[in-house]
Amino acid sequence: MYDKTKFSMLNIDDFFCSNQYQTIEDFSYADVQGIGKGGYQILFFYILDRVEALSIQDIMDDAFLIDKANQILSYLGFDFKIGHPFELTDEFNHNYRFKDRFMGDQIRYYYDFEGMLIVLGITWEGILESFEMVTNETIINNRLE
Repeated sequence: MYDKTKFSMLNIDDFFCSNQYQTIEDFSYADVQGIGKGGYQILFFYILDRVEALSIQDIMDDAFLIDKANQILSYLGFDFKIGHPFELTDEFNHNYRFKDRFMGDQIRYYYDFEGMLIVLGITWEGILESFEMVTNETIINNRLE
């Protein structure tokens, strides 16, 4: 199962070569300034060389990005995979804080998980399509507003 310490050690260079992503030095994530590494689909957000947020979205048409996203989720210790049916677990069941509709047929479920925000985007058909994980308290508060 998920290991909280793995997120703090998360590094984009463990999954992508430096020529496979861009670095944006002056990047804002939920109104918090830091450094963005990656791209629109898979984004690592850093403050002072520490990852504070991970966002995975809009990758369903790209087998390479799906594979990379699932490598990241596996590294973090999650059993679920992008592009696969999502099954409810003890940690991720109907105990979400709230949900909203996003991008057509996707419902995002917001979980307060051990002081972190985890957002799962699941289609009406039950397929996991997006994932977001945030540890920064200011970003969490901004996302939940």
